[in-house]
Amino acid sequence: MKLLIRRSNLLVSLDDDARVADAWRADADAITLDRGRQAIPAARLQALVAQCRRGGAEVFVTMEADEAAAPQRVDGLTGYVVRGIRNGEGLRPLIERVSGDGEIVPVVGCARAAWDIRAVVTASSRIRQVIVDEAALAVELGIRIDPTLDPFVYARGRVITEAIAAGVSPIGMSFPLSVLKEESAADVVHQAALNAKNTGMKGVLCPHASWVAPMNRAFTPTPELVEWNRRVRAAFAAGVAQGTAAVPLDGKMIDVPVDEWAIVVLAMAEACAARDAEKRAARAANP
Repeated sequence: MKLLIRRSNLLVSLDDDARVADAWRADADAITLDRGRQAIPAARLQALVAQCRRGGAEVFVTMEADEAAAPQRVDGLTGYVVRGIRNGEGLRPLIERVSGDGEIVPVVGCARAAWDIRAVVTASSRIRQVIVDEAALAVELGIRIDPTLDPFVYARGRVITEAIAAGVSPIGMSFPLSVLKEESAADVVHQAALNAKNTGMKGVLCPHASWVAPMNRAFTPTPELVEWNRRVRAAFAAGVAQGTAAVPLDGKMIDVPVDEWAIVVLAMAEACAARDAEKRAARAANP
């Protein structure tokens, strides 16, 4: 199966015309149009989706779980980011209302949804990602934010573990930027993204265009990591050819698990390079 590469998903409010107009230039893997509870005319939504796709981004639109009306069908729309999910049972009727094969991306923003996460992420094969909204969780839990104390270790870990076990990619930023959502220096955002990656997150919903480049960089294997893992694969293959499944390399022992991880890293690097090439081609075709 083709790897899902959505390192950065830029969230833009439809109330901010300037940000919407410039979103396609941000180099995000995806763009989510936040319409709140507004009813957007189909023709306008179609035009916005087409504009956002100029840079090669996938495009989503937000919706609320309790909306009675089925969302409009729009050409080129990848799917829907759904807020207000409380449990897996409540998600199924919504999935039935959303016709077609568009993706459904649940947002976990309450304690009940975090607790019932297994049912949420397994509610449909159209669910390929799940977003952890720690700012919404903080409000529901009545948490006063202290940047030195991360109160979401359990909830985040539960969502990540259950999502990955179900073959779904968990999306979220590390604390405290997950709650504060501040514009910060690129190196600060990059380190926060690395922290998110090292907890198991597969990408981030970005509240600012300035977050996109640090996200893309953090969730892409570095050239040094790629080169090391190429050497791992070559050394391991040579060892297997000589009848051994454990070989030394630069003072480290290379065995089956290390080689298997090298395969994963190289596949991710290749998929990221392909995704970046797709976006470059789209921008070249739409100067």
